[in-house]
Amino acid sequence: MLADGTLLDGKYEIRGQLATGGMGEVYLAHRTLLGDDVAVKVIRQTGPDPSVWRERFLRESRACAQLRHPHIVTILDFSVDPHGQPYLVMEYLNGPSLYEELKVRDRFDFGTVQHLLATVGSALHLAHTTGIVHRDLKPQNIVSHRFETGEVVHKVIDFGLVTLKAGVDSTRLTQAHEFLGTVAYAAPEQFTGAAPDAKADQYSLGVIIYELLAGARPIEGDGFMVLVDRHLNAAPVPLSERRPDLPAKVCDAVMRALAKQPDQRWPTVLDFARAFDDAEPTMSRMMPQAVSSLLSTFELGPVIAQGRFGSEIHAGTHRALGHPVAIRTFRHAGRPDREAVRARFLREARTLQVPHPNLIQVRDFGEDAEMVYVVTDLLKGCSLGELIARGPLPADRVTAFVCQVLDATEALHRRGGRICGLHPGIIRIVEDGERASVAISSAGVLQIQDVLATLSEEALRAQATDETELLHVAPELLMGKSATERSDIYTIGVLGYQMATGQTPYNAPTLPVLLGAMFEGPPADPRTLRADLPAHQAEALLRALSRDPEARFATPSEMRVAWLSRGPRTVEQC
Repeated sequence: MLADGTLLDGKYEIRGQLATGGMGEVYLAHRTLLGDDVAVKVIRQTGPDPSVWRERFLRESRACAQLRHPHIVTILDFSVDPHGQPYLVMEYLNGPSLYEELKVRDRFDFGTVQHLLATVGSALHLAHTTGIVHRDLKPQNIVSHRFETGEVVHKVIDFGLVTLKAGVDSTRLTQAHEFLGTVAYAAPEQFTGAAPDAKADQYSLGVIIYELLAGARPIEGDGFMVLVDRHLNAAPVPLSERRPDLPAKVCDAVMRALAKQPDQRWPTVLDFARAFDDAEPTMSRMMPQAVSSLLSTFELGPVIAQGRFGSEIHAGTHRALGHPVAIRTFRHAGRPDREAVRARFLREARTLQVPHPNLIQVRDFGEDAEMVYVVTDLLKGCSLGELIARGPLPADRVTAFVCQVLDATEALHRRGGRICGLHPGIIRIVEDGERASVAISSAGVLQIQDVLATLSEEALRAQATDETELLHVAPELLMGKSATERSDIYTIGVLGYQMATGQTPYNAPTLPVLLGAMFEGPPADPRTLRADLPAHQAEALLRALSRDPEARFATPSEMRVAWLSRGPRTVEQC
């Protein structure tokens, strides 16, 4: 037990115990240097060979550190105190677990369960595709967090019983006959000595989803051996008997996840989650739907462009005012990343509440049962990406557009906004006679989790860089740090480099190759690709693209001075 006031590593002050389990205790701690709260998990030194438990604890840390997802708890640090006591530092989740919520709510409504299945299923799917199996999934290990904005998310915690694919980690601590999971949620094969895989996690998730909907587990019994016998031999109570109001597709989907034989379950947890989305039309017929707030306020016109994450951009009109608008809609049915995309849409909408001629103004944000939408002014013209596709921009436009992006970014910084990850595909070019200007938005990126959670499956499997968004994210974010003003300077450096040369500083077909290039050395001098680029502008771009954030410009104003320091300033440029 750690006493309140204990200081670990000179920076984690213990503030009380949060939980205790078979492997150790979890404490609330205060980071004295940063001033925020974190959770510290300490291993319990028990058993005939404490080193085995310590090694398993280190394996948990390594496994969790590989997983970057908005619905998996983030690992912040791992260390060993002077007494040889290992501990793990995680983000602090301030809400109750599903276990605690169930005790209060008895059972959950279908919409909430559908949302939980999509988010938790997406988190598990990422773990499974990287070779990690949880093995101890239960309501106690899905914990909520409430942000100051009022948003609530659920995150999977405690990958302490993971199994890694051969070649990922040669350590094998769990013998074939050893079972460490919680029996009420364990798959039948976990009692027979078979090596658990992703299908075992799917079974556990099936039990959880069944319990959330029915208020009772599909297999119940008094005592460990009774439960083991029933998991192996007894048929679960059909969900349809306990929830006859649910569509047959929903009940069948849950019961398939609970099949005794792993090969009779869903191919992946993602398929399990999508089966719930397939049942959505049935639920819509069963429950009255409110009139869409979008359609009650705006007239939705034709699709005029494709947006990020599979969204569509419609021309539209405000019904009362007759004002033309652009409406970006994201239909989330069947999308495991819908919560991550929603969070980025919302962050973008909140960030862009800053009046500036080079910022796209968000007029409205909303959501209903089918979609999330963002309403902005309708800006006619092409994207910067379409312009760059024709070749490098003229020198005067490169100078002007970089200045405009710097000015708009500085306005956002004064309000705490960020543009990290902004790319040419989401920058509009507005023509006004002979004058042209850019209109930028926020990319909604504050951490690499924001990017990873909305990448395509091909990108997550290292098969593609996916729509170039990763090419505009500062390298420190790829190392797990949060975006800062200097991260935005890097993004502006990438944009300026592209406008001047027609190429990104680093070009790579896959994410691993991109990471390797970024950390191998600085990009090519842009003057080797464009001889007429002024030396001071080339130097400004290379400084903005420094791998070390401290070597970059501290503010957009500082970069603007360097960018214009030796060139004539026209009205358009300034």
